[in-house]
Amino acid sequence: MDLGLTDKVVAVTAASRGIGAAVARRFAAEGATVVAASRSAAPLEAPEPGRVLPVALDLDDTAAVGRLVPETVAAHGRLDVLVVNTPGPKLGPFLDSTDEDWLRGYDLLLRPAVQLARAGAKQMAEQGGGCVVFLTSTWVRQPAPGGVLSSSFRSAIAALAKQLATEVAPLGVRVVQVQPGATGTDRMRDITVAKAAAGGTTADDEVAKIVRDIPLGRWASADEIADTVAFLASPRSSFTTGASLAVDGGAVRSLP
Repeated sequence: MDLGLTDKVVAVTAASRGIGAAVARRFAAEGATVVAASRSAAPLEAPEPGRVLPVALDLDDTAAVGRLVPETVAAHGRLDVLVVNTPGPKLGPFLDSTDEDWLRGYDLLLRPAVQLARAGAKQMAEQGGGCVVFLTSTWVRQPAPGGVLSSSFRSAIAALAKQLATEVAPLGVRVVQVQPGATGTDRMRDITVAKAAAGGTTADDEVAKIVRDIPLGRWASADEIADTVAFLASPRSSFTTGASLAVDGGAVRSLP
């Protein structure tokens, strides 16, 4: 299926590896010009016919975050899709968390998400359309042990996504949220290693525990998450806004 993304301009944050990198490559495969922002500005191998253009962006740097959208528009003339992807914060029990952990989580997740969404939605409203995609987590729906910082701040992003969708829909701007479940990324592997160290097990044991709770019986690949993001952001989903989609193999048991 042609998703209608040829020659669209897409910006993706935290795009040097994992889900962010897969999303950048997926849009490029559809013929889009992709600004792949990451702390390292690591180059990504992009399939033709699109382009992936790495740019340096530290989400801790408020001024740098504020420059992403205007600099993308200055270089490419518009912004059709903004994928707001933020890194995972520190893991651990709530009772062990500190004020510094919470401030750090805010600076990593919520503050840049607010900045980027506001700038992106304004630009899209001015040009007559576009789509903002928030990448959060199924921990928004079903908290996991040790994930209090992630679930708390990503829940705030989920609320922002719903509110923003309502406000900008009359301006031709769509807003959607994709909630990945367990995915075979470096971040998830680090989590399983940490759990193994804390519980006296092995990383393979921890992976097996996670997979047992997934009806489809496996982790997702980053490419599977990227496929969902590209579809929801494309003109093929032109009547979808305010939606939150869990891509988790059925792990979340609650109703939507």
